[in-house]
Amino acid sequence: MKLAKSIISVILSLCIVAGTFAMFAVTTAAADNTIGDANSDAAINSFDSLIIVRYCTGQETLTAAEKKAADVDGNGKINSTDALYILHYAVGKITSFPAGSPVESGRVEIIGGFWYDPATGKVTNPDGSGLLGFSYDAREGVFYASSNAWQRTFGYTFIYDVAAPMIVCWFDTSRIFFEYDNKEWMVQLWKGQYGWVLIGAEIGLYYRDFEDELIDENGVNYFKCADDDMLIKMSMSLFRNNSLLFSRGTQYSWWLTGFVPGALADWGSTPAATQEVKLDATLYFPDSEMMTAFVKGLEEVDKIEHNATFTSRPYKFEKGKNYHINYMKNSVTFIWQ
Repeated sequence: MKLAKSIISVILSLCIVAGTFAMFAVTTAAADNTIGDANSDAAINSFDSLIIVRYCTGQETLTAAEKKAADVDGNGKINSTDALYILHYAVGKITSFPAGSPVESGRVEIIGGFWYDPATGKVTNPDGSGLLGFSYDAREGVFYASSNAWQRTFGYTFIYDVAAPMIVCWFDTSRIFFEYDNKEWMVQLWKGQYGWVLIGAEIGLYYRDFEDELIDENGVNYFKCADDDMLIKMSMSLFRNNSLLFSRGTQYSWWLTGFVPGALADWGSTPAATQEVKLDATLYFPDSEMMTAFVKGLEEVDKIEHNATFTSRPYKFEKGKNYHINYMKNSVTFIWQ
């Protein structure tokens, strides 16, 4: 969670609405991803290289459209050469691929360097940095943190949550701490009101090295955002009074988010209002060791904090009741309300 989230969300709502009307006039029949967009986020950056490497090592699957987009050298194979081409493109060393140019992909420019991608339904800029770190998914009708958002450079500290009510970011939050791979990890959950106009939720993945000063009971000290090689797959759905507000499909991320227009009672300034919102999420871990460590931390959670009132209410994760484990997929699905 970042202090400027509410302001950013309002700007997004105002600045992209004109583009939203424009893109619905464009056909969505295109079957092919933009060349280089191997993860279907409508951007071309290091995330695409990463997913190609994982595909080549058997850790990831790609759709037919993603496979075609990943073969940027046009030789009919997907390998490290394609990943290297994409990295060169992302840093500006090249402006096109041997198999074609992303500029000629059929994307529709809306305004200010933002494009609508008919293949994915997403509105963002080519490098995935988004508008102040956020993009829009026309198919799901949801604003979300872009894959290459600038917020990633700032990490996390508890101060963000304390200061957020001043700009009408009123939400519930819980922190899940665990140890894995000689690091201390934190998965943080948020749900509630973001500015005057958006309801949303977030899942953040953070870590700190053991040589760093340990956190205090309020989580005040600094956490780093997960690096590219630490990303895990996440998915989420957000409900209000059991009515689905939105879903975010499974994807590698360090910060999975979603925000839709709406307002909670009293704009979420009371725990009763934010308790109307329920997060249903699944996290996929690289191995059973990390999953087991996460589950241990999950079961140690004993409360949901409400940042606007500085109060908390009891909440426990119980296996078989509000969380489930899939041992075959090293995944944990949980409900948080």
